[in-house]
Order: sequence, then structure tokens, then C-alpha cells
Amino acid sequence: MKKMFLFIFLYSCSNQSTIPKPQAFLYNELKEFDYVYYESNCGYSFFVNPKNDISSENCNIKIKNSSLNSTIYLSQVSVKNNFNLIDSDFIKKINENSTNAFSVNVSEFNDIENKVFAKYFSFTGNAPSNTRFYITDSISVYLKGSLYFDSKPNYDSLLPSVYFVNNEIRKMIQTFKWK
Repeated sequence: MKKMFLFIFLYSCSNQSTIPKPQAFLYNELKEFDYVYYESNCGYSFFVNPKNDISSENCNIKIKNSSLNSTIYLSQVSVKNNFNLIDSDFIKKINENSTNAFSVNVSEFNDIENKVFAKYFSFTGNAPSNTRFYITDSISVYLKGSLYFDSKPNYDSLLPSVYFVNNEIRKMIQTFKWK
């Protein structure tokens, strides 16, 4: 028994060193492309990534990017003299969404000539939605938008995809037109 123990001990003392596996990171090939014009049946248009699948139901639009497992949800709300109520409801959702975020960055876009006013919120951290925004004409229509990934909210892994889709959202806001 002692000889067997000695044999196992000596056999396990080889010169091979164990090398830990390197960490794996999510890789998405994010290529540049030319945007295409999208015109909705709900009174507005904008430019969008041609690889996105767009579906619309009752002026609620889903812009799905299958390669990134991301979806931008757009929902249209009629203002009808309730602008402050709708806006405060949106801010309430922002506060709920920011509980797991480290920080919230806010930017505005105002195109007075075309009556396009937008506010854009991006969240740093493991928030359920990495980006929320709204676009309004400040009189009759309020369009709410949010970005979700079909995965666990792990900000470090999603960061390249979040940057990529956020650029798409900015392009959408900058090219937005009411009919």
C-alpha cells in the first residue's frame, strides 16, 4: 500500500504546469452600414439599420436586431392635454429602471423647425433597460422608447452591443420626422 501511495505521489509530480483558461468574452461583429428610410403608418418616419426586423401593431413598434438579441420598443401615446402626466409617468419609469444602475446620463435633442423634441437616458450598470427615450411634438404625440436585450443584464458583457444600438437610436432620433 505504501508503494502504491509513493507511486501515485511521484506520478502526480510531473513537470507540467497547469495554465488557467483565459476568460471568454462575448464577440459580436459590429459592421458599419448604410441606414434605410422607415415610414410608419402612425405619422412619422426615421432612418434605421437595414438588418433590423421591424414589426408594428397599433402604433407600437418593435425594432429587433437578431444578431445582438436586442429589441427597441416604441409606443405611441396621444397627449390630449395630458403632457405633464405622461411625462411624469415616463420619469417614474426612469427612476424604477435606475435602481440597479451606477449612473444615468441624460441628453436632449431639439429640432424646433420640424417640431421634434427628444430626451435620451442611458444607464450605466446592470439596469433592466440600458436606454430609454422619448420623442414628442410637445402638442399631440408622445413616443416612448426603450432598449432591451434578451439576456441577463450583465453590463460588462453587453457594453459593445449597448454602444452599437445606442448609436442606432441616436440616428433614429436625429432623422425623425413627423408627417
